[in-house]
Amino acid sequence: MTRNLYSASLRIMGVAGSGAYDATLPKHQGITSILWGTTPVVFKWAPLAVDQLAVLKEVNDNSVDGNTAQDLIVLGGGAWDRLHVYATDEDRQSHAATLKELSAEMLRSQQQNAAVVWLIPTTINSQALNTEEKRDHMREEDMEAMRSVYFKNGVLSASSFVLDGPTFTASRVSESFDGVHYPPQVYDAGAQILMNAIDWLLPLNEAEPVIPPQIGKMSNPMLGFMMLVLVGIGLFMFDGFLGFTYLASAFVKGLKPHDLHRQALRSSKKSSHHHDELSDPEANNVLRSRLAKAKARKRAPKAKAKTSGNMDPEIAALIGR
Repeated sequence: MTRNLYSASLRIMGVAGSGAYDATLPKHQGITSILWGTTPVVFKWAPLAVDQLAVLKEVNDNSVDGNTAQDLIVLGGGAWDRLHVYATDEDRQSHAATLKELSAEMLRSQQQNAAVVWLIPTTINSQALNTEEKRDHMREEDMEAMRSVYFKNGVLSASSFVLDGPTFTASRVSESFDGVHYPPQVYDAGAQILMNAIDWLLPLNEAEPVIPPQIGKMSNPMLGFMMLVLVGIGLFMFDGFLGFTYLASAFVKGLKPHDLHRQALRSSKKSSHHHDELSDPEANNVLRSRLAKAKARKRAPKAKAKTSGNMDPEIAALIGR
C-alpha cells in the first residue's frame, strides 16, 4: 500500500513510468529516486511494525548526528502484522508495545522539524483475497480491528497528518484485483490528497526582505541636465526634433526650423485672408454682379446686317447696304 502511494507521488511529481507493472523486478525492496537533480525521494521496505520502528530510529539518529534532515516522512502498515504476527496473545502484546515505541519515534521526528504522515490501510476486498491464509486473517473486518489498535496506541495522534486509506478506496473496493491492491489511478487520488496537505505540513521558507531602492538612486544628474537642454532647444528654436533639424539644414537649404516656421505662417495668413474675403457679404455681392455681367456679355449676340430678299443687289450696293 505504502509503496503504491510512493509510486503515485512520483507520478504526480513528473516521473511518468513510476509504479509500472514489471514482473522482472523484485517486489520487496527499497527504491531511491532523485528528482530535479537534488531532491532524493526514498522508499524503504518495512512491512512490519518492528521494521518501521527500526527504520524511523535510524532516520532520527542520522538527523541528530548532523546528516541531512528529513522534510517529510510517510509511514503505513498493519496488513502484514495482522497476517503474520498477530495469532497469539503474546504477539498482540508485543505488537502493541512496538506501536507505542513507534509513536514516540514519530513525535521525535516532529521535534526535528520533519512532518510525519500516517497512511491508514486501504479497504480490503475480502472476496478477492487469493490465499487461504489471507482469507483467514486479513479480511476487512480483521483490518478494521487492526486500524483501531493503531488508533488506541497513539500512532494516529503522533502524526502530523493522517491519510485515511478507506476514505478514498471504499467506493472502489470492487476494483481491488487481489483483495489488497488497487489500480494506479486509485492511489493517484491518495497521492493528490497528500500533495494538498503539504501546504501546511512543510515549513514555509523565509525569504529575505525586499528593500526597494531609494528615490533617485538610479538617476544621473548629467543625463538629466542634457535632457533639459534638448527640451529647451526644441521649445525656443521651434524644432520638434530637439535641434537635430539644424543638423540636416547644413546639407539641405531651406530646412532651418525658423524659416519653415515663417513659411508656414505666411501660407496660413494668405489662406486666412482669402477666407475672410469670401466670408464678407459686400465682397460676395460685388463678385456676384461681376459674374452676372460677364455671363450677359457672353449671351448677347452681335448685330448683323440683313438684306431684303426683294431688293436688287445693285441698288443695295449703291445705298451702302
